[in-house]
Amino acid sequence: MFDYPYPETIVWVRHAQSEGNLLSIAERAVKPVGTTSYNLSPLGERQADLTGEWLREHFPNPDRIVRSYYRRTAQTAERCYPDACVVEDERLAEANRGVYTVLGEEGVRLHMPWEIERRERDGLYHCCPPGGENWPMIEARIRAFRHSLRMHYSGRTVVCFCHGFWIMLWQKRIHGWPIEEAERRYRENDIVANASVLIYRGGWDERHGKFVLLHDSETDYVVPWEGKI
Repeated sequence: MFDYPYPETIVWVRHAQSEGNLLSIAERAVKPVGTTSYNLSPLGERQADLTGEWLREHFPNPDRIVRSYYRRTAQTAERCYPDACVVEDERLAEANRGVYTVLGEEGVRLHMPWEIERRERDGLYHCCPPGGENWPMIEARIRAFRHSLRMHYSGRTVVCFCHGFWIMLWQKRIHGWPIEEAERRYRENDIVANASVLIYRGGWDERHGKFVLLHDSETDYVVPWEGKI
């Protein structure tokens, strides 16, 4: 089977700070707006502007700009590349946490205690909340999107506006993290910062004879607004 090269460069941008980032899980559960409709906060707008300046300096003319359909990613992408054509891709959507979105942790514990027990038994990675997705479902979207990048943008530069948890699972797959490491990062909120930039570059692994994605943690992760706001 033909092995397509990866894009020359894949640039991941997490959305800037949104209204949801300022709320607790319980506060988000009672907010009369769905999580897909959160706007950027005033700080998030400034973060996006500064990250946009950095992106336009280092990647002024990407071959494709892609974003999830969430409002906060749309607003981030628009501020970073104001006049560019941005393509929406539903595979980049953040994880759907189902009943936890409307009830919150304590609400589920009160009204559906068996769900808490099921999650504890099955584990964070495997357990699928009612009306939502488990982590393997999101990873399936990631695999499909990665395949699409190879099929359509080999040797090109693609900028993707996405979500923190999604990007963490992308890292899990690319770097081969075990489930336990991904769960630890989730529990400790050890994910990329709002309006940060994570860069991967296509390459060839001579030893294994295949195309790979390369990432240098020292140079390929940037928070352009840090220290400026």
